[in-house]
Amino acid sequence: MLVQVVVSGNKYTGAAAAAEHTCRALHAAGTEARLIFVAGNNLEHRLRGFPWAEPSLRKERRPADLRFNLAVVRSAAADADVVMCHLPHDHFLCVLAGTHRITPLVRSFRNPRHLRRDPVHRKLNDRLAGAVAANPTIAASLDRCLPPATPRQWMAFPLEERFRPGANGDHWRTTLGIPSQAPVVGMVGKVAAGRGFDVLLNTAALLGNDVHVLAVGHGEAMTSLEALAGRLGLGERVHWAGYQERALPELYSAMDVVLFTATGSDHGHRMISEAQGCGRPVIAADLPGVASLIQDGISGRIVSPTPAALAEATTPLLRDSDLARTMGRAASQVADMRRFTVTGQRLGAFLGEVMETASGATG
Repeated sequence: MLVQVVVSGNKYTGAAAAAEHTCRALHAAGTEARLIFVAGNNLEHRLRGFPWAEPSLRKERRPADLRFNLAVVRSAAADADVVMCHLPHDHFLCVLAGTHRITPLVRSFRNPRHLRRDPVHRKLNDRLAGAVAANPTIAASLDRCLPPATPRQWMAFPLEERFRPGANGDHWRTTLGIPSQAPVVGMVGKVAAGRGFDVLLNTAALLGNDVHVLAVGHGEAMTSLEALAGRLGLGERVHWAGYQERALPELYSAMDVVLFTATGSDHGHRMISEAQGCGRPVIAADLPGVASLIQDGISGRIVSPTPAALAEATTPLLRDSDLARTMGRAASQVADMRRFTVTGQRLGAFLGEVMETASGATG
């Protein structure tokens, strides 16, 4: 089986990361997969050297670019057993190119805002042979916008092997000026409005004067968040690591407890799985899809999305290292069920079922 993955993006963001990880998970499970994406940004740089990743799409600035992309998508579908798209524009491109008439078309729904019921999207969804949801909540909502007989399944964000217990976070503590014995709470994400870093800071202000904060990410809200940290009296106990990718295992390991306070652009909640893979307990706000990743009280905590509730759940783990280690081990074990090979096997089996269903429908 050859799976052709399409993502109409050129930046390594939520959907592009999901598309890349989908290919890598399928490869780990022994299924051939290829990715086409838009050239000209950090996604192309990241995937350079991978023979299955091709920056063959153009940024659509004029009608000629759209015609070019349609030809690329149509040609890619002709060689594939199934096509999988991730964004609304990918879906539009694939249908406009007629890929659904060449081979089964599967859509990954990774944000509730994409569950649209207007006539245009209903027609696009009618062309789907299957759907994959980022979490069970989205999967349960697919009935609103898909024909009843369309196969669907939720899949956890595939977890890379590098996120495992044992990474050394001492370098980052030293680099950022965090005392070696200080309790540390942290978070990874885009530093933007609505992404929960303000909740992180407000939570930290309730945890005690010895607790430090490790914030990983960059974005336009940095100035306002630094000002908030000052008003809360956190001062030099907040440490900004900036945007990081390769160093994430070490950064998670520099944290004693990881907080998940708001949903990002991808509702697969990738940060939770990464932290768990590194053996870190996650205290998460009770948001859609979180309960599919965390067993409350066993591999982490799920609480009300308020600083007071987050602080109350975090404090025992910061004060009892044995409890934190026990919960971290449980988190690592549950995260193993989302690693590349396991997720790739599940996805490959589902896509095989979609192909059989589509073949029976046309036979």
